[in-house]
Amino acid sequence: MSSSIINNYNRILGKINNPNVLLLPVSKFKPSSDILILYNTGVKQFGENYVQELVQKQEELPKDIKWFFIGQLQSNKCKDLAYLSNLNTIESINTLKQLKKIEQHRSDYYNTNKDLFNESVENAIINIKIQINTSKEAQKGGLSSFEEIVPLIDYLTKESKFLKFDGLMTIGSFANSTNEDEINEDFEILGQYKLKVHEAYNIPLENIKLSMGMSHDFEKAIKQGSNEIRIGTDIFGAR
Repeated sequence: MSSSIINNYNRILGKINNPNVLLLPVSKFKPSSDILILYNTGVKQFGENYVQELVQKQEELPKDIKWFFIGQLQSNKCKDLAYLSNLNTIESINTLKQLKKIEQHRSDYYNTNKDLFNESVENAIINIKIQINTSKEAQKGGLSSFEEIVPLIDYLTKESKFLKFDGLMTIGSFANSTNEDEINEDFEILGQYKLKVHEAYNIPLENIKLSMGMSHDFEKAIKQGSNEIRIGTDIFGAR
């Protein structure tokens, strides 16, 4: 099992062949021992879909792991996330209410645990990606117009102390991700959002990261400018 996980990871890494693209292993429903296999080879960044599972794994695993939360976020779970000292990124934000809750909880957590962050607010900052519903599928989370994301970016760039705007995330539709077309419409739309954010806020393009691409469509995503691909089954095996 350990060799297959490592081989799977290295095989996908070889296909990426780009130092500017993060390969994020997603271990949904897999045991902490599977994460440890990759951790022991030097991998330090992992993604999770469920808050409770992330909380449990964070307790069980080394504290220098950088965790990425990529699942749908319920308001009543914002505190649990904000109280994870080594949470690096939340990728599925789609409301201003979520941002304000996480900001407040992170502030509270920092003020009572400054030693965990070496007395530095900068060490407590959580990166935020805003989820865009590029396919406009009702069952998916995310915002579906530029006007909707403006209040969120305004808050992140002008008000929040513990949250930092890091980019955009999308989940491509199954149809667009599995067809033979060279261009995936969902990824193209996310790229257009990136340009709009750049023009509206004068944020350097390299500071607007795109998280797009999973097991079945990551090669297209990379060609279309992805900075991060989220891979579960193709690394850890079927759940």
